Amino acid sequence: MSLENPQYTPSMTSDLSILPEKELLLNVVNGDEGSFRYLFDKYRNKIYSLSMYLTHSEYISEEITQEVFMKIWVNRKQLDGVEYFNAYLRTIASHVASNYLKRLANEKIILQKIANETEHSSETTGNTIIYNEYQAILEQAIQSLPSQQKKVYILSRHEGLKQDDIAKKMNLSPYTVKEYMKNALHTIRKFVGGRIELAIIIAIQIFLND
Repeated sequence: MSLENPQYTPSMTSDLSILPEKELLLNVVNGDEGSFRYLFDKYRNKIYSLSMYLTHSEYISEEITQEVFMKIWVNRKQLDGVEYFNAYLRTIASHVASNYLKRLANEKIILQKIANETEHSSETTGNTIIYNEYQAILEQAIQSLPSQQKKVYILSRHEGLKQDDIAKKMNLSPYTVKEYMKNALHTIRKFVGGRIELAIIIAIQIFLND
């Protein structure tokens, strides 16, 4: 279904507004796009505000908002057992936002997608803010590494040296360099992921707690 062109009229929206939310959810379970669009219009600003708080990017916030509601529509049969839609929405939004941000922040130098978009987008300020914020998280993760792992990581990612060159420079075996890099990447991803989870928990409490 398209979230951009729902099949409903203003009079239908007015009628839907008097229905209990549980009944609206059951309508959605049965494939009623009008009821779904009503819920989308009612809650989309909450998800968008949550996403803007996390990313400072209008483009990414729109993507997260669309993905949240698309997941709800695709999995609409699950709504049959939902008593409190806001709580259900919190769960979906948290999962989508977490996965999205982790994909963007997945080490290969943090948020490269946003860095690329900055060159072609009018949202330069917002993109720069989020890039800098997550770059700072990455830097914290790097600084938390054991000394040898940090050296290997910096030589690889910052100076662009190959594994054999790093081994010669640090007087280590290529296998040891490989293991240091493997452990460094694991630590960085865990560190970044933990910070993202905390940011999302805080944002959920602010925007989706009623």
